[in-house]
Amino acid sequence: MTARGFDGILGHERPIEVLTRLLNDGRLPHGVLLHGPSSIGKGLVARRLAASLLCTEQPIRCGRCPSCHAFDVEGHPDLAIVSRMPKKSATGSTEEDDLRRDIVVDQIREMTRLSGLAPRLGARRVFVIDPADAMNRAAQNALLKTLEEPPGNGVVILVAARPHLLLTTVRSRSFALGFASLATRDLSERLVERGIADDEAMPRAALAEGRAGLALELDVESASERRAAVLEILETLLLGPEGIAELPAAAVALAGKTETQWLENVDLLTGLLRDAGRAALDKENPALIHADLAARLAVSGRRLTPVRVAALLRSIEHVRSGLRLNLNRTLAAETVLAAIAGGPLP
Repeated sequence: MTARGFDGILGHERPIEVLTRLLNDGRLPHGVLLHGPSSIGKGLVARRLAASLLCTEQPIRCGRCPSCHAFDVEGHPDLAIVSRMPKKSATGSTEEDDLRRDIVVDQIREMTRLSGLAPRLGARRVFVIDPADAMNRAAQNALLKTLEEPPGNGVVILVAARPHLLLTTVRSRSFALGFASLATRDLSERLVERGIADDEAMPRAALAEGRAGLALELDVESASERRAAVLEILETLLLGPEGIAELPAAAVALAGKTETQWLENVDLLTGLLRDAGRAALDKENPALIHADLAARLAVSGRRLTPVRVAALLRSIEHVRSGLRLNLNRTLAAETVLAAIAGGPLP
C-alpha cells in the first residue's frame, strides 16, 4: 500500500508535526525551506508535503484520489521538480551521473511560467527545488518575484543542505524548518524496528552519520571501505613530514572522480574530524557518530587539538562552498589536507 502523509519516515518528528499542523489548519506559507545535512530525508519529506498539497480529498495525502494516483505514477501535471540538469556530452547525449554545477535562471523562468498557469487536477501547483542551494545568483533573483507574489495558490518548496548559500532575501521570504541527524544509537534502534539485524544496524547508523535517508540505502561494505580510506588519509597527514609527502596522492583520492564523490568524501572527513575533537576530550562522549573508532579518533584529536579541529571545520565549509565558484576539486582537496597537516587555514 502506498504510504500516506508522512508515514514511515525515520525521525524528524518535530518538523513533520509542524507541517502536519499547518496543512490541517490550511496555513502553510507559499514558500517553505527545508534545510539540514545532506541525505537526511529532507527530499522525501518535501515530496510527501507536495503530495499532501496536491491531494484533492483532505489536507493530509489520502493516497486514493486521482491526484494521489497521478503523484504515485510520477505523472502529476501540477507538480514540477526543479533540480540540476545533466551535462551534455560532445555528442549531444547526457550522462545522468554527471550533473551541471548549478540550477540556472532558465529553469526558474520556466517554473515561473508554469506557476502562472491554472492547475489541472486540483487547487494549486507545487514546485520542489532540490537542491535549492545549487541555484546560482541569477536563478535565485529570478525566484524572488514568485516567492513575493505567488500566482494563485502555488507553493514553492526549497530543499537545501547549505542554506547559507541562499540569498538573504530568498531565506527571509520562506518559512524555514530545520532537520537534524539522529544520534547513532537512536537511529540504530529505529533501523532494528524496520527489520535490520542488530549487528548491522549500529555500523549502518554510524556510517550514515545519523542520516536516516542515507542509512536505509547504504551499501555498508563500500561505505566502510570509504570511511577507512578517509581515516587513513587523516592519520597519515598527522605523522609529520612523512605524511605530508603523501599529500598530493591523498588530495586526488579525496577529490574523487565526480563532484558527488568529492562532497561525500568531504562530508565524511568533516564527521571524522568533528568526532576526533570530541573524542580527544572524552572517548565516551554519547555525541560521537563514529563511536566504534573513538580510540583512534582521540589520538588524531589530541594531535590536532579540539581548538584546531573547530577552526578546520569552519575552513572546510568555506572551501566546500567555493566549488560554486568553479574552484578545482583537487585544488580544494589539497587546500583542506594541507591545513590538516599543519598549513595555514584556507
